[in-house]
This record gives sequence, structure tokens and C-alpha cells, in this order.
Amino acid sequence: MPSHSSRLLIALVVVLAFVAPHPAAAQDAGPIYIVQEGDTLIGIAFRFGTTVEALAAANGLADPGAIFPGLQIRIPGFEGVSGVLTTRSVAVGDSLESIALRYATPPAFLARLNRLVTPTRLYVDLPLIVPVDEEAVPVSAEIQIPSEGTTPLSLAVRTGSNPWIVAALNGDKTQLWHVPFSPRFLPGGTGAVDALPGGVVSVDLDPIRPVQGDTTVFRVQLAGPGTVAGTLGTRELHFFPEAESGQHVALQGIHALQDPGLVEMTLTFATEAGETFEFVQPVRIEEGDYGREVLSVPAETVDPETTGPEDALIAAALAPASPTKMWSGPFLFPTDYFDSFPSFYGTRRNYNNTGWSYYHTGLDLYGNRGKPITAPAPGIVVFAGPLTVRGNTTYIDHGWGVYTGYLHQSEILVEAGQRVEAGEVVGAVGDTGRVTGPHLHWEIWVGGVPVQPFDWTGRAFP
Repeated sequence: MPSHSSRLLIALVVVLAFVAPHPAAAQDAGPIYIVQEGDTLIGIAFRFGTTVEALAAANGLADPGAIFPGLQIRIPGFEGVSGVLTTRSVAVGDSLESIALRYATPPAFLARLNRLVTPTRLYVDLPLIVPVDEEAVPVSAEIQIPSEGTTPLSLAVRTGSNPWIVAALNGDKTQLWHVPFSPRFLPGGTGAVDALPGGVVSVDLDPIRPVQGDTTVFRVQLAGPGTVAGTLGTRELHFFPEAESGQHVALQGIHALQDPGLVEMTLTFATEAGETFEFVQPVRIEEGDYGREVLSVPAETVDPETTGPEDALIAAALAPASPTKMWSGPFLFPTDYFDSFPSFYGTRRNYNNTGWSYYHTGLDLYGNRGKPITAPAPGIVVFAGPLTVRGNTTYIDHGWGVYTGYLHQSEILVEAGQRVEAGEVVGAVGDTGRVTGPHLHWEIWVGGVPVQPFDWTGRAFP
């Protein structure tokens, strides 16, 4: 008589046989690719991990070079998958399993179709090839978050589900365990839209693929009362409730020298009852298009013994994210001279021929000594005083981790703790600190990072 574990394995094979598509049907002999302008059979074969000979044989092509835009060709090696191959972007909250359910395609097929090296790390906005079959019916599913100590059997019993069908839905094959607090798809519900934990309606990211220097907006909609926390790489995300939308919003700058590539986004959700769930997904950071300039400045202003402590002092002053948002609408420019600029944010800089390890943290505006500097939005002054590199400097807190800075002033006209309004004079243009002439160096910091000021004058951030 077969053992208990053998009977379980046999049962799983039976269930998977019913859940997985059957390759025998003629109409499921492989997905269809529509030839695009510039395509070659060699390129198509390479894209889908097959050969020119196999493509020609599967489609009866006597002349492999005689393909043309609009021609439908079947891709061999994916028997059991039907539909027209179309590129879709991975959304925030997607996983390979949720996308597979949405397009009624086994996760293993999607992974092989896209030649995914790490299927568990689908980054936001990743172009993913999926088979779109208008006649296919996605598997209906709902999401549960198992707690510590929950077994697949106990979860199935609690939810009235078949554990083997649950294993098939989640691509577990013969795996009889799961990671605590990771989302599990269960039969039923209204359809699997994403892999976000239960109680989380949506997560949005703007821009979807941030560039060095961008201000990134994170929006989370919860189904009920709760809190949201998170990180982007090593940066802590500070979420605040937005009364108008009912969403939780966080603003985070992308450092101008951030290495392009994938950065882990981790979001933690806590319910009013005290339950916590975590969701992790990579975000792709793109390289910015910034220029270069060589400058000659006093040696002491690039001495690490001077710049290090000063940078640490300012970073500490601008680290808090106060809960009161004091601005509304786009920021104003801090002077009247904003038709042209002597130097732009993000420009890579070489001081005294010491190498390209510096960048311009703000936007320079023209102005003679004594030209009035005005606040771009309401806020509270958090720093006002002389510094070696920055000269006479003022920083204003606008709430939610957003600060503005005014460097190289000839005169500071406000003091720490003072509230200022948009358009109020806070200082005068000068040439103190690391400068080559009179001008205003204007900074905007978001989440502890200097960002592109033009973004804040060109649009209204929440």
C-alpha cells in the first residue's frame, strides 16, 4: 500500500493535471507573435529562446527571410499556451503569480517566455511579454496573508480551500510550506489583480521609473484604518495621510549620484488591530542627463576636513519630516531672475582638477549683491547662519520632509524658528563661501536628498 506522503504526491499530480493547460489541443500549439517592422527570424528566435529552423518548421516557412510586418507566426516550445504575444508593463504590486492568474498562464511559462533570471524580482515598469487570449478566463482568486506558524493545511482548512489547488495557484508544485506573511492566492474572490496584502487597495508610484534627481511620490490606498511605513533602498519613506484623497503619501528624492539600476522598495502596512504585512518590489532608477563643468575655488572649501562636518551638520538639520504640509501648488522662484541660469542642478563638477566626484546640489540664479531673496512657499526657518562652504545660509522647512536652501547670501534676514510666507524676503544675494562671483544657489531637499528645483516650480506636488 502506498505511504501517506505518496498518496499526497499522487493527489497533487492529479490536481495539477486539471489546473495546468493541456498541450494536446491544436489551438493551443503555442502562442502567436505578430511580426513588427525591422524584425528578422533570427531576432525573433533569439528573443524567445528557440531556433530559426524550429520557427520555420512550426510555421511552414519555405523562405525564412520572407517575413513581413503583420505576419502571424507561432512560437514553438510553448505548447499549452495560447493567445497573441503582447508586451505589458509590470505594475506596482504585481508578482509573477498575479500576472499569471490575470492572463490565465502558468507562472513557469511566463518566466521561460521572458527568460527571467530572477522571476521573484519583477521591477516596476518591467516590459513583460504575455499571451493575450480574448477567450481565456482568468482563474478567480483572492489573497490571504498567512501569519507565523500557519501551515498550508491549516490555511486551507480555515478558508475552506483545497490545499493542492492552492499549491497549483501559487506555483508551489510539491512544496508543502510557505513563507510567513507572504501573499497566498486562494480559489474564489473577484479575481487576482495584484499581489498586494489584503486591506491594501492600491500602491502608486510617480514617476513609475524615477531618474536621478527626481522627486518620487508614493501613494497608498488602504481599505480601512491603518498605517504605512517603508524604505526605498537605504532611505526611509515618511508617509502622511492626505485628507483630500484619503491616501497615505510619501515624498522621496532620488540622489543625483544614485547608481542606475534596481533599488528595493519595501512597504509595511499595519492594521488598526495591530496586524502587520510587508510587500517588497524593486524599482528601477534611470540615469539623468547632466552636464559637466570645471571650477577653480579656494582650496579650503573642498578640504574634506571642512566639507565633511559641514555636510553632516546640514544633513542632520534637514533629516526630520514634520507632519504639517505648509505649501500648496507649485513653488515660486526665490528671485526675479529665472529666465536664464549660470549653473544647473545635477551638473557634475571638477573642483581644482581633483576629479569628477562632486555635483551641483542646486540651481544657480543670477543676481547682484543685495538682490532680495524671497521664500517660494510657507515654512519654518530651521537654520540661519554662516558656513565655510555654503557661506551665509538659510534653510526652510515646508513640511513632509521638504526643505529649501539659500546659499552664499550677503545678508540673512530671518532666524531659526521664524515662520515665513510665500514671497517674504528672507535674505540678500551675495558671494560668500565657495563661489566664483555673486549669485544665489537655491536648493530643494526631499527626504534628505537635494532634488531638481525645476520639478517643484513646474508642477504642484501633494
